[in-house]
Amino acid sequence: MTLWLGIVVLTFGAAALALRPLLRPPKDKSSLDHAIQFYEARRLELDRQVSAGLISESERTASEAEQARRLLALARQQQVEEEQKTGSARRSKIAALLLLVGLPVLSIPLYLRTGTPDMPDQPIASRVTPGSDAEMQKALQRIELHLASNPNDARGFEAIAPAYMRLGRYQDAAFAFRRVIAISGETPDRLANLGEALIASQNGIVNAEAREAIQKAVALDPDLGKARFYLAIATEQDGDIPGAIRKLTELSASLPEGPGKMRVESELDRFRAEGKAPPRPTGDPQSEAGRALSELPPDERARAIEGMVDGLAARLAQQGGSLDEWQRLIQARVVLNQREKAAESLAKARKALGESAAVELDRLAAALDLKAANP
Repeated sequence: MTLWLGIVVLTFGAAALALRPLLRPPKDKSSLDHAIQFYEARRLELDRQVSAGLISESERTASEAEQARRLLALARQQQVEEEQKTGSARRSKIAALLLLVGLPVLSIPLYLRTGTPDMPDQPIASRVTPGSDAEMQKALQRIELHLASNPNDARGFEAIAPAYMRLGRYQDAAFAFRRVIAISGETPDRLANLGEALIASQNGIVNAEAREAIQKAVALDPDLGKARFYLAIATEQDGDIPGAIRKLTELSASLPEGPGKMRVESELDRFRAEGKAPPRPTGDPQSEAGRALSELPPDERARAIEGMVDGLAARLAQQGGSLDEWQRLIQARVVLNQREKAAESLAKARKALGESAAVELDRLAAALDLKAANP
């Protein structure tokens, strides 16, 4: 009996502590106060950039005006919110009191009916989800803090954009790619990456900005696979199904075996399943694998492709391989936005293949804009 009285007291006590914020007004600074502090800090930073010659007076004036507009909008929004809070404060207190009494009264009988208090505890190690992105999040925070005070660091934006893509923060990735282009200029890869991020942020829809980016990328490099792929998708969305199939078929024929080709073939398999594209040749070894891959959800498909690329890298590192296999690995890393790993694979290929493959690897490095890292 003493045990259950203790449980009741602890339950009511925990509920009271949890609902305490509803019974008292918040004491934290408002978002407007924080915005004003940020505005003042931003003005000092703009003064520093003007003194250093990084921006002009007109750019500073425009930036300050934009910050001021945001402050005004935030002030209006906070005024409305304060009025709403005043009107609902009484209702919040009544709801808090009802929850304070009703929640324990309902939960205790429910637990006695359906709970299993004699079940042993589960070890902490078994509750931890493997493969968390905690380390990546910490690294992103450091880079974001750096970029906040160094908005013209193209290398920083170029480093953070692929991480945003991996985490599904596609709009942030598109912003980062735009900054890289604005600071360092347009290249086929940068334009194609921007188009990819924009399309991902629109759930696969090729909007006007994405279309312009990939068209420019193809104009600069007609052989760039990523840009040609999304141009085919845009063609499909324009209603030109035969044109899209033709573009995908030509792209597939030009690609080496690897994740890029598998992705193209998965789209062609979709058209084949709908009866819009001719079937694969009989006995094509990629038919079953490509069909299985195309049926996977996007996240699982990406993980499966990445796993195959990692497997190829491990085999080449242990057993060696041909020039074609090394080229396939390097291109796959670039397709997956793993440019650092692509550079490492390029260095390993140079070491493994020697002078006999130097010319071909130099040509591939130039086409992919890669510099070999230390193996």
